[in-house]
Amino acid sequence: MKVKFSQRLNTRLSLFPLFIILIVFIAGGIGFYVFGYSHFLKDFHKLHLINLSSDKKLIMDSWFQYYKTDLEDFSRLDRFRDSAAMLMKDTQKLQKGKKAIEAFNEAHLNISRLFEEKASSKKYNALCLLSMDGRVVSSSRNDLVGADWSDSTFLKEMAPGLKSTAVAGFGADAGSDNSMEFITPVFDVHDNMIALLYASSKVDDLTGFLKIKNGLYKSEKIDLIDRDGNIVLTREGAYAKKIRYNIPEDSQNIVQYKDGIFFYVADLEQAPFRLIATVKKSEVARPFTILLIMYLSFAGVVILLFVIQNAYLAKRLITKPVSKLINAVKSVVAGDLSVDIGKDYKGEFLELKKSFESMIEELRERESNLRENIRTKEQSRLRSMVFGKMSHELRNPLNTIVHGAGAILDTGADISPDNRRTLEEILSNGKNLLQLMNDLLDLSRLEAGKLAISQEEFNMCELLKEIEDAARNVIGTKEIELIVDCQDVFLDKPVYTDRQRLKQILTNLVTNAVRSTEVGTVTVLCSDAIRNNVEYIEVSVADTGSGIEPEMMEMIFEEFSNYPTSFGLFISKKLTDALGGRIDVESAPGKGSVFTVTIPIKAIVY
Repeated sequence: MKVKFSQRLNTRLSLFPLFIILIVFIAGGIGFYVFGYSHFLKDFHKLHLINLSSDKKLIMDSWFQYYKTDLEDFSRLDRFRDSAAMLMKDTQKLQKGKKAIEAFNEAHLNISRLFEEKASSKKYNALCLLSMDGRVVSSSRNDLVGADWSDSTFLKEMAPGLKSTAVAGFGADAGSDNSMEFITPVFDVHDNMIALLYASSKVDDLTGFLKIKNGLYKSEKIDLIDRDGNIVLTREGAYAKKIRYNIPEDSQNIVQYKDGIFFYVADLEQAPFRLIATVKKSEVARPFTILLIMYLSFAGVVILLFVIQNAYLAKRLITKPVSKLINAVKSVVAGDLSVDIGKDYKGEFLELKKSFESMIEELRERESNLRENIRTKEQSRLRSMVFGKMSHELRNPLNTIVHGAGAILDTGADISPDNRRTLEEILSNGKNLLQLMNDLLDLSRLEAGKLAISQEEFNMCELLKEIEDAARNVIGTKEIELIVDCQDVFLDKPVYTDRQRLKQILTNLVTNAVRSTEVGTVTVLCSDAIRNNVEYIEVSVADTGSGIEPEMMEMIFEEFSNYPTSFGLFISKKLTDALGGRIDVESAPGKGSVFTVTIPIKAIVY
């Protein structure tokens, strides 16, 4: 079933643009959701994750700093330092005697009491005094006294060159779980390291620090990891399984995204650990997903309202005016130029209506002109037909008169001067009338389309000689100097066109020049020219006669104008057009005129 034009127009002008708008809305939303928001979220959550990590980092560094300071102060107590120095002496080198043994036992008792006092604060799980070879000399726990820790990692890697308290790691060497280990050097009065103070503290406080209260997201958390990314402690406590974060090397001070998680890593200054703050992308993106849904819903509602509005307005503002214009066009096509297309038009349709009315008015004018031209051409055809018949009827009497007058003059009989002058005038005027009859006959043939154009080879200079002889007879007793110049190139170069029609054209022009000149010069120049790779003959006929008034320049080639010689010029123009050429004229009143005929050397015969 064929869709009506109005329906197709309604679809194209309203629904099709709406589909484009809908696609742009959807593409913009998806583009923002897929490509834009993640970059925005990185910047947005950088502040949140950095602030969260900075707060926890400050608290944890303070916690580690407290324990390190506490242990260093403890190791510098005179009582502890002197007792440790006594215990570190080689027992075989001790002097035999009761006082030496009592001093050794007293030192051991002092350290035990100090350890008990320290452990009573519930901050430490264990306190141990280690010899430089890794033997536990004294401890707050009796089960650790005498243990050999020489193979422990902190003794091998940290003890050499140790100057102050350091965090040894998380929980295993002392045999206790969920504890943070510290190692502190013990110096004698001469600042020589004589022993090591080992302490393991509870991590309940650290676990509490990792908990987040009133967080922005349910999935956000902070974990304590070592330098390699292994989880050390979480908000639930120590991790039973060994789990490792695969953290890029360039993750410092940058919020990054990987495997569906946004994360930020911060190094602790007081311990060999790092804090990693994480939040899931799915939860972070949830507000933007809701925003996208609201965005698309709003866009859909707007477009739906726009569709409804356009469906109504399209029929009122588009379909109805277009239908009127279509009916008007059909009426014009059917030939009715009096059609009325109404007044209910606005905007662009009003301009279209004005243009349509202008077109109809122009069609009316063109129809009127066409009818006038047809009537004029019909009158011209009938007139030419009459002239043709008159020419045939008058040619025979004129020929008889011309030949009779010529025969009398050629007999050489004794004729009086007055009679001879009369015969010469009869002969001259008869020839002019005969030429006029020939022109009228050619006009009738041109109007009927029966004038034959032939192509023949001839010499241009010889043709100009014939025209010169005929022109001298026309000049008669006038004081006119006739100059005819044929370019040398035409002496041996033939011309291929209709010789008779070209002679007729040039004869009319020369005759016109002689008639408009009483005293002066008539010049005929012939030359060749090449235009667009085509060879042309250019023949100019110049006179020093009366010239042509400017207002007559456009009418001299008309069929029946007020210019005295316009009929000959009209015939010349028609014949020149038939030969594929043109006539140009330049004139100045009182100074003369120049007519230039340009035709192809090889005529185009249709």
